[in-house]
Amino acid sequence: MCASRWATPWGRARWCCSPSSRRSSRSGRWSTRWSRSRTSAPECVGDQGRCGGQAAVIVAVPSPSSRLYGPVADIVGSRFAGLDEAHPRSLWHRSGADSLIQCRGFDIPELVASGAVDIGITGYDVCVEWCLANDQALTLRALPPARTSFVTYCTVAGRKPRTIYTEYPAITQAWMASCANLRPMRIVRLHGAAEGLIRADDNGAGVLLVTSGQTLAANGLDVEVPLLATDVCVVTRTASLSEVTLIDLRALPVLPLPSFCEATGGASGEPSPRQTRRRAASMTRESPGGPLRGA
Repeated sequence: MCASRWATPWGRARWCCSPSSRRSSRSGRWSTRWSRSRTSAPECVGDQGRCGGQAAVIVAVPSPSSRLYGPVADIVGSRFAGLDEAHPRSLWHRSGADSLIQCRGFDIPELVASGAVDIGITGYDVCVEWCLANDQALTLRALPPARTSFVTYCTVAGRKPRTIYTEYPAITQAWMASCANLRPMRIVRLHGAAEGLIRADDNGAGVLLVTSGQTLAANGLDVEVPLLATDVCVVTRTASLSEVTLIDLRALPVLPLPSFCEATGGASGEPSPRQTRRRAASMTRESPGGPLRGA
């Protein structure tokens, strides 16, 4: 079974990391500097020309139900004061001319690509999946490690799987295309919590998001192949934004797509071939009901 070279700054993180071993999102190799005062000449950010005497920036972050909400709240809390004291159903916050919206993590790349928001903060895994599924490049930048997890192929030892259950069909298809010794398998898209189904299906395997590995072990999934490491990242439409921005993007390193995506034609800044998208769509059967698990 093949695995990719981890090109992310979280790639060397410990595979089974306990909550006590995770680093604060305020620590790490790179500093996240949020601008409290902007004295430059007013300039619009984004396609909609949102200007009112100074540049206005809209930031999208995962909602409180997301696994990444805590780390992201630590990052943006210094700029948007009172985030913790806000009404639990309030998903919109304002600081000066800037706005913060909270939404599903899987929706954030789409909001950035459409121009509805200027900056998104969500999981690297979510952004890679969106870029591959839509044949469209976004610019991803690393934040300090906060809650490192792994997109992982898993199954039961001795099986010869015919079906892969996953919430990452595009990542799964790209990985399969890069593995010369892997036979074709059907991809069924689910929306999380697939471990039990994989265990019950004698021909089943999965590509799942794994943090500690405890759920895999509890369900007897003893074959584990990590495909990519993931943590919080910043996503924008282009490699450069106006200097009048809420976050200092120049201080954050740009992330490439995983190596197996590059092997199949995709790369950071370059759309993946449309043939890949059509193959993924033809092999994927959408399961009914349920939202995607937020990143």
